[in-house]
Amino acid sequence: MKFKKLLTVMLSAVMMTVPAFATVACTNGGGGGNALDNVVNDLEFNEYGEPIFNNVQLKVWSIIGNPDDTYFAQVNTMFNDYYRGNGVTATVSPIANADFYTQLSNTINTDIENAPDVVIFHSERLPMLAASDVILPMDTFYSALGEGSTFSVDNYVKTVMDECYYKGKIYGVPLDMHAGVWYCRQDILEKNGLEVPHTLSEFVEVNNELIKLYNAGNLWYRGLEKTSWTKAKDFGSEYTPVVMSAAGGIETGWIPQTAVLQNGGKLTKANGYPDWKTEGLQNVMEMFRDWQNGTGDFKGTPYAGKFVDPLSSPETVWSNLSSGKSVFSFEGTWWTESRLNEYESVLLNKTDDAGNTYNPLTIISPSKMFALDESKDYASNVYGVGHCVSICRSVTSKTKCVAAALYAQFVTENSEEYTRGGHLPANKSVLNSDKLKSMSHYERYLNKMGNPDDFVMLGGTEYYSAVYECLKNVYADVFLSTKKTTSVSQLINSRYNEALNMISAEEGL
Repeated sequence: MKFKKLLTVMLSAVMMTVPAFATVACTNGGGGGNALDNVVNDLEFNEYGEPIFNNVQLKVWSIIGNPDDTYFAQVNTMFNDYYRGNGVTATVSPIANADFYTQLSNTINTDIENAPDVVIFHSERLPMLAASDVILPMDTFYSALGEGSTFSVDNYVKTVMDECYYKGKIYGVPLDMHAGVWYCRQDILEKNGLEVPHTLSEFVEVNNELIKLYNAGNLWYRGLEKTSWTKAKDFGSEYTPVVMSAAGGIETGWIPQTAVLQNGGKLTKANGYPDWKTEGLQNVMEMFRDWQNGTGDFKGTPYAGKFVDPLSSPETVWSNLSSGKSVFSFEGTWWTESRLNEYESVLLNKTDDAGNTYNPLTIISPSKMFALDESKDYASNVYGVGHCVSICRSVTSKTKCVAAALYAQFVTENSEEYTRGGHLPANKSVLNSDKLKSMSHYERYLNKMGNPDDFVMLGGTEYYSAVYECLKNVYADVFLSTKKTTSVSQLINSRYNEALNMISAEEGL
């Protein structure tokens, strides 16, 4: 089979377009594709005008970890099965998030021969890597395919595609979008005559009712190892229906960010500086502090008690949900399938009073769950993170660069199996495909993760650590016992100034 036909069969035949609005401001200098100067034009074509690959072996470093790396490995196998006959194969090495960026930097700077050819990482980090010439602009490699190029930015969800630009050039191809979600014991809600909440007002109302039922001795619960219902009596004097990880848990990376967005704010300014010091963030963080203390009210309705126990280990979070001691917790979507499998293996095929089967555990999109005014258009916004596929500057062969660009396109356009790991596809063709919608996990949980059009990414900032990490610390600070006497406004101001000082120090280097 001719190479051009391979492309035509698997990929949509549209021309590549680059929107002018995607340019990201650069304040540090450097970057902008200078590493392209080291790429040798060794690309050869056959009589059909198609690039010739001769045993091109791609080393891929991926930040995608357990449990979803297993699903990505299946997509990588698909690529190898498809392109091996045309002289291209890829080997994926998963690397832990805590080690990935440091290891990449060290290898690029001191041991480039062992550096990867392709990197898969969080797209919010792309401007930093592009500014440092760690990754290469990809436009020219798709253009090198001529009529054989079928790559189009229009085939990707705009918000995550926009995050893959630096100085007007494409530096990455988006693979997915994901966010934090509320995990919910819907069987406990149903047994107590309550409905799964989908807005902040409903969430507050449900938690108030759960606490009132417990205080009156009328709260039904069960552990997932049991089949009978019991009225809760032994949860202590203060029942907290929401269990959260200790300060620094996964919630820090999703809740304050979404709180800013759902109340009309932005995370970054046009120059990449933080823009999250907003009234909305302050109000939501004050609300969380009230939830922890069991004081205050929501729109005039007093809290019935403490909503949240924030000082738990991740193991305690799942233990509380499993035992029925808690009804809600906030976690990352990548655990969804394994957690649903774990719970449903215990209560498989259980039925409600009408004889319908149901799952004891469900997930709830964070859309409108932190919005103080649910009528606003921005109330549906969800802070999202995406993975993208880029070419590392260690590649100095144009032939290998073109092969890497094809790899990026293929895995993003054939990612149905990968989405089992709790990720929405960034490719529109996959997102809207009948194949995806017919898969069991789509109805089970994937379509509950939110509307892809509502996902808002961090934005093209080179100052990722300052912007993102300082905002994460705002949430953690609210729950720290050592900072209980410090106002939320002071905590936000302190972290915001810390972010600006970090940026100032970075620019002064």
